[in-house]
Amino acid sequence: MLKLTDLQLDMLTELFNLGMGNAASALSEMVTEEVKLSIPKILFMDKYELTKVLKIDSSDQISGVSQNFQGMILGQALLTFPTDKSLELIRLLLQDSVPLENLTEFEEEALTEVGNIIINAGLSSLADIFEDEITSDLPIFNTGSCEDVIGNTGPTSQKQQTVLHLQVDFSIEKENIKGYVIYLLDLESISVLANHIDNYIQKISC
Repeated sequence: MLKLTDLQLDMLTELFNLGMGNAASALSEMVTEEVKLSIPKILFMDKYELTKVLKIDSSDQISGVSQNFQGMILGQALLTFPTDKSLELIRLLLQDSVPLENLTEFEEEALTEVGNIIINAGLSSLADIFEDEITSDLPIFNTGSCEDVIGNTGPTSQKQQTVLHLQVDFSIEKENIKGYVIYLLDLESISVLANHIDNYIQKISC
């Protein structure tokens, strides 16, 4: 698996951190509460390893929003939450105006909007810094087991793909809602990303 150097990872973390700051501001306006997003923790792994990581926090049931993206790099992005945490977030978005048992019909639309904001905040940050273009398709909502949402069936699955895994902790007043931002990239896209990071580091070092 192609890996980034420590310097490349540090720079990538900082770039995504800028994007997450923009996402936090947008979400704060939506829930009329201060939203804090932690500094992203970045790991590279395959999809089977990722499903095992997600199960630790989610008991195998997650809700997620996915978007395909293309341009400078090509892949798929996902924002996932343990299902119970996604319901907590939706109640905040809807200002507690809907009883918990009636939230189901609103879940897809509310989480899709959150996913669209957060996923594109990260992608836009990269595109702006690298002065390149990344476009994304319409977001799609999914819920179910980790395997269903991530799209992986086992360690020998033909769907194996390198995953750029960002762990982001959401803090909204007393709520502690942990979400995962996941970018599925092929080796070519990781190589392109590494080259852009190197060029940017060289540019700011001059």
